[in-house]
Amino acid sequence: MMEWFSFLLSLVPFLELRFSIPFAVIYNPGVSHATIFAICVILNLLVIPIAYVLLDIIVPPIRRRLKFVDRLFQMSLKRARKYQGLSLIGLALFVGAPLPATGAYTGVLIAYVAGFNRWRSSLAIAVGVVTAGVIMLLATVGILYIHGITPA
Repeated sequence: MMEWFSFLLSLVPFLELRFSIPFAVIYNPGVSHATIFAICVILNLLVIPIAYVLLDIIVPPIRRRLKFVDRLFQMSLKRARKYQGLSLIGLALFVGAPLPATGAYTGVLIAYVAGFNRWRSSLAIAVGVVTAGVIMLLATVGILYIHGITPA
């Protein structure tokens, strides 16, 4: 049960790989790091089409009916507009930095607001997701190694 929970954290906005990889490494000592990396990254890559579907199909009718959701969406758009000038390489670097609010969901929102080509921006976001996954796995294993812990 804990295995699936730790992997499904990759789908949660603002947690994504920054939380799922360390959690999975610590709580799944019998699972190889390569498997953890692959599962977490693949699940986080699923966020890209999910976020586009949410932005295209689900959000507009909800925004029309619920003022709170519309205000939240407008606030998100306002924050995303700061990054409109990013190139696709910049978008990949932004998503790849494992910092708060820099994951795949935010990358899709920035690409959506900036009007980037979906195919190209999805590739840039995917590169960023893989980069963030590598950074988080190396950081997690490195920190555990420094503390003398060998979970897998």
